[in-house]
Parts: sequence; C-alpha cells; structure tokens
Amino acid sequence: MADNCFLSWADDLERIIKDTIAPNANVVDREGRFPRESIDALANAGFLTLTIARAEGGMGASAAEFGTVVRRIAEVCASTAMVFVMHVTALNSIIALRPSAQRERFIRQVVHDRMLVTEAISEPGSGSQWWSVTSTAEETDEGYRIRAEKSFSTSAGHADLYIVSTQTPGSESDRDHAIFAVRADQGEIATGTWRGLGLAGNSSAWITFDSHVEKEALLYSGGDGEGLRHYNEVNQPIYHLGVSAAYLGIAAAALGACIERVRSRQYQGDLSGYGTNLKDYPIARRHIGEMSIQLEAAQSTVRNFAARIDAGEGLDDMAIQMTAVKVYCAEMAVKVAQQSMMACGGSAYAKDVLPVERHLRDAYAGSLMGPNDDFCKELIGKIAIEGTSYHDL
Repeated sequence: MADNCFLSWADDLERIIKDTIAPNANVVDREGRFPRESIDALANAGFLTLTIARAEGGMGASAAEFGTVVRRIAEVCASTAMVFVMHVTALNSIIALRPSAQRERFIRQVVHDRMLVTEAISEPGSGSQWWSVTSTAEETDEGYRIRAEKSFSTSAGHADLYIVSTQTPGSESDRDHAIFAVRADQGEIATGTWRGLGLAGNSSAWITFDSHVEKEALLYSGGDGEGLRHYNEVNQPIYHLGVSAAYLGIAAAALGACIERVRSRQYQGDLSGYGTNLKDYPIARRHIGEMSIQLEAAQSTVRNFAARIDAGEGLDDMAIQMTAVKVYCAEMAVKVAQQSMMACGGSAYAKDVLPVERHLRDAYAGSLMGPNDDFCKELIGKIAIEGTSYHDL
C-alpha cells in the first residue's frame, strides 16, 4: 500500500481524535460509558474495514499500519482502542476464510453495514485459558443451536456480530473448537455490566448465548484440536499485536502527560537548590530518560513483530516473540505510568487534574488480559525448554 494512502488515513484519524475521541475520553472513563460516538466516527470514516483488502471495499492496511492506528487511538482513549483491537481480531476470523459465498457475505456486511465485530471466547471455567471450552453447539435441520456462557467479551451488548467459540458439534473434548459468527439479533443474548478499574468503557462483560444460527455461521471446526489450531493461527498474532500496540499507546500517553507537567511545573522558590522549574531537577530528567528508554525498546519490539506478521511467518515461528511482546508492553505500561506519577507528584494521583492516574488504571489491565502474563511466561519457558508447539497448550 502506498505511503501517501496511509498518510491520508492518518489525517482522517487525527481529525476523528480531535473532534470525537479526545472530547469523549474523560466521560467514557468517568461514567464507564461505551465509546459509541468514537466507534461510530471510526466506522463512518471506514476504519472498521482497516484490514479488509481494498479490492473488497476495505482500507487494505498491513499489520504494521494496524499497530500504528491502535497505538494512536490508545494514546487518547484506551477503551476505544481496545474495542477497536477486538473488532479487528474478531474480523480476522472472517478475512482468513477461503474464498466463498459465505466469506463474501460477511465481508459485505462489515463493509456496507459498518458492523462492529468482537470475540466471545473466554469462559468462567477456564478464565484466560481460552483453549478450554464447555459451551456447546448442536446441529439442527436449519443450522446450529449455540449455548454459550462467556466471562469477558469486549463490546458485550454493543457489537453487531460476535465470534463465538464452542465445542465442535458432536465432540466432548474441550479442545475441539468450533468458531461461529453470531449476529446480535440471533436468539437470546444476555450481557452483564462492566465496571472496570481501568478500560472503563470497553464493556468487557459476561455474555450468554442461546442462539439458533444458519449453517453458514460456522467458520471453523474440527476434531483432534484442528478447529483450535486454525483459530490460533488466524487470530492470535493480530490479537497480540493489537494489545501490545494499545499498551504502547497508554505508556506513550503517560510519558507525554509527564513531560508536559515537568515542563510547566514551577515552585515558589529554589527549594532544593536546582532552581524554580521542575524541568531543571536531575531526578525529573532521570525519570523522563528511563521512561523514554523503556518506550523506545517496546516500540522497536512491536514494529519487529508486526513486520514478521506482514512477512507471513507462521505462528510457531513467532510464538515466543508474540507472547513476549504482549507481556513486555503490558508490564512496561504499568512501570511508565507509575514512574510518571512519581515524577508529576501528588497532583497526578488526583482524578480530573492530570490524566496520569487514568493511564495507570488502564495499564493495569494488560497483564490480566488473556493469556495473562503468568501463563505467558510459563508458556515461553515451556516452548524454549521442550521445543513444543504453541498449539500444544
């Protein structure tokens, strides 16, 4: 894709950020409100089709460009960024289908109807270990009846299309996955209320399905773990990239707020012998320097990972870096936000004074998002020691 095409999108994105996302960010956080205005603005500008090929009516963005867009949104509103990440992740389940009437119909709906897509994967009984499912799908004359209970689903109650995992029809194994596309108007779909410490507006609530769907709603399935392997190959790289880019953006926002505060903060007198300006204090400069180093390292890792996705590398080849970059960015975002608060002082701890406390609350979610950081570290160790496949979860 030509650079000038992406630059035109960048202009559109900056306009949306200035006119809609930024003005709504504090309200979304304070009231726990789903960022509907921001998502609608992105949809109206075509960003919900970001990774759909241009020949199919989308923007045709690369993985690297997706990461850039996510980071920029996250710098302003982490809730909006995470809704967008899960939309693109879920949409990839459809984009990756073989050419067919089924695929064409779903793509057309997203492009022309501006459908918001999300995943409903994690379950109460397995937590962030999404590969174990107990939800079921029963084959019927018309299609399938899906009975599913999911513990966290971003955009729950607000999405138009849900990518839902169940056991493969007829299987009794929790590792035999079937992946369905379920419209919000199909059957009885109930959602809970989300009240998060951070990411307050992304509506990552529980959701249940008792839905009758047509046969074309089945995207992937298979025994002996085949459905799960297909899902992992299709969704895990883009998901990990999106989450990592989002936490890179949160950290960048915290650092930016800190720099602005350090530049402007003045004392009444030369209290510590370094002058009246906080920017002249060595400790403030050290804080800024350390945070900048962490951010630069994370940014390089995210860019490298995106380049490997764009080069078409397989999941097993990227598994360690894919898992590591998510952990690194999640932990880095917390460290940078904490250090920003220390550098800014007590004002950063108060709500509605500086945005640093919001960035810190948003950052804490990263390490808990599935697969959580504890599991990621154990998995990396297992792969490194035993040489096992990422699919052997």
